[in-house]
Order: sequence, then C-alpha cells, then structure tokens
Amino acid sequence: MKVGVVSLYAPPHFGGAEGYVYRMVKSLDVRGIDACLITTTQKREDRDNGDDDLILRLGDKDVHMDSKKECWEWFDLVLAHVRENDYTHIIVNSPITHVNYPFSERLFIGLSSFKNLKIGVVHHDLGLRIRTRLEEEYKISKDWEVAAMVVEDEQREHMNNKSSLFQLVDSYWAFDSPLYFKPDFVIGNTHWSNRFIDPLNTIPKFVLHPLIEKDETPIRVDEMPLERVNITMLNPLYHKGRKYMAALVNNYSQSWTYRVLIGSYGGQKSEFFRMIENSFAVRDERIDKRKYVEDIREVYKQTDIFIYPSLYEGYGMAAVEPMLQGIPVIVQNYPAIIEAVGEGAKILPWGGDTRLWEDAVEEILEFDMEDWKEKARNRGEYLLLRQEEEIMELIEFLEVLI
Repeated sequence: MKVGVVSLYAPPHFGGAEGYVYRMVKSLDVRGIDACLITTTQKREDRDNGDDDLILRLGDKDVHMDSKKECWEWFDLVLAHVRENDYTHIIVNSPITHVNYPFSERLFIGLSSFKNLKIGVVHHDLGLRIRTRLEEEYKISKDWEVAAMVVEDEQREHMNNKSSLFQLVDSYWAFDSPLYFKPDFVIGNTHWSNRFIDPLNTIPKFVLHPLIEKDETPIRVDEMPLERVNITMLNPLYHKGRKYMAALVNNYSQSWTYRVLIGSYGGQKSEFFRMIENSFAVRDERIDKRKYVEDIREVYKQTDIFIYPSLYEGYGMAAVEPMLQGIPVIVQNYPAIIEAVGEGAKILPWGGDTRLWEDAVEEILEFDMEDWKEKARNRGEYLLLRQEEEIMELIEFLEVLI
C-alpha cells in the first residue's frame, strides 16, 4: 500500500488542516505504511518544516488558491508524479476550501483516469449553507441533535427529488459536500462534520480525529522565556469568537494578564485590536501579542487558562493541545468541539452572553483551578489512547478499499 496526500498547504504552514494531514502521514509512516505528503509549499528557514522524508515539495515555489493558472500547472505536476509512481491511494486535502471548485475538479478528473487508484478526500469542516441551517435550527430548539435531525431530513428530501446523476452532483455542491468530486472515500475530522456530507450513505467514510503529537523532549528555556499570563487566546477572528475575547480584555474590574496568539490565517484581525484599544489592559501593557511561537507547549505551560470561544470548527485541535499540559480550557458547546474536549473542558452555551465567560474565568482562577487541571490531563490521556485505536482502524479501512 502506497498513500499520497495532496495538499497545497503543508508545513511550514501551521494551520489546523496542514497539521492534520502531516500528522496523519507521519503516523502511517511510523506504522510501516509507505506514505508521503505532496505539496507546493516550500521550506522556510524561520519555521518548522517537518520531516523531509515525508514531504514531497513539487515545483519550486508556493502556489496559492487564488492563482488559477498556477493551480492548474501545479495539478499537472501532481498528475505526472502519480503517473510515474505506484500509489494505491491519493487523498486530496480539503478541496472545497483550499481550491475553488473548477481547479479541484480538474485534479479529480485527472486522478480518475488512473486504474486501480483509490481517490479520497479529507473533509475538515461544514460549508456555509449547512452550517447556517444548523445554527438557525439550534436557535429555535437550543439542541444541536434536534437541529441535526431537521437538517438531515431536509437533505434527504432534497436528494430524493433528484432523478439524474447530474442533479445529485448538483445537490452535493449545494451541501458543500466533497462528494461533488465523486471520490471513492472520505476521511473526516469528526462524526459531526461527516454527518451532513453524504445524505444517502453512498460511499465509505472514516473519522480520524486530529492527531496529537506528544513531545517528550524538555520544554526549551530561552534567554527571554515567556512570562506567565492568566488567559491565552488564539486567532481573534469573528467566527473564532473574538467578541468573547475582547470582553475579557475589556473587563475593567479585573487585572488579568493576556496572551494573544495571532494565528496563521484569516484577515481583519486589526478589528479585534481596535475593539480593545481603549482597555485598561492595553494601557497597563498586560497583553502579549505573538504571531508565531516555536514551541507551543511553552505557551501553554505559561498560562492559567486557555479560552477557545470559536463558533464553529471542523474539530477544534487548539482546544485539545493545552490539555496535555494540564491547562484548563473553556469552549462553546458546538458539537465538533465537544468531540474534541469531552468533559475535560468547561463548556458554555453557544452564542451566550459575554458575561458568562468573565464569570467562568473568575471561577476557575479563584476556586476550581486544580479540578479543571485534572480534568484536562485526563482528557488528554484518553485522546492519546483513542487516536492509537483510530490510526490502526484507518490502516485497515484503507487496506479494505483495495
């Protein structure tokens, strides 16, 4: 078995989707599977570039999703590489969000011409249409399971009224489903996200929750180590819950200290800093802003609480990683995120009042710190065991396909 994962973006990019596929390839390799990550992303001297033996960098420059001509040219390089090598599986990372439909379609058409090649997709998150309907129904019922059943019924009714293959494919496009590209299988981040991409249950699907890399090496101590803060937050975008982040910073009744990890993607973060520019925290220089950190474990070790108020996620890996360090985490009760944190995090109502976040932070800092540290550590250890089982099941899943 020889597995290639195609992804425009890969390390040294450090977003969730890039980390997901790299760790998947790495885990397959450790278990004796011939696997590599095929990417256009070039190395950077100031970043972790991953294992050279696992990453094949085709071409001599980065190609971005907004460059039509360069995407097509790079896909031709991918097809030529696949033609010259005996892959059993090619898995395309996030074709909907990483590349506009016409470019990904060209790649899938080319891949489908190879006999005995199984073509898969990594599906990370729900598209806007389905997510919007789920949120509409949740606001009515205040129950994600009720919302899910309503949306699933709508999807099945929509597809049962389609009489031709063309109409069915058009339905997948309407659902933002990777089945639009007619893959042989799908690997998804969560059961929640996989739930809405194949209403008629037509192809094999597997859930591999994002993998945690437990680094046993000592945490480095630089000449200028990070100072400890009360609250760490990540990627202050609108859908990441920046209003909750801003509310905590703007809380004038507390003297909390903060670290903001600015993150690797997404624009308009300046809006967050505009929201807090008149705060006492800014005035008193109680905010540490970081664009990139070499060792994320050091960040978690130097914080009391990690807040993750994201409105939606494919999984929410950032909420899990602090748990391995025994750091209390606070999240909203979005189902994909709950698949990640379980009972190891303090869970607040989705879309709730900002005051709830201020009260939760105060409660943990003042009264429940040790209790939530233990819950976080226990959840982290459970997830390490769960992923070992899932990796072996993934290998079996891939083998059965051929």
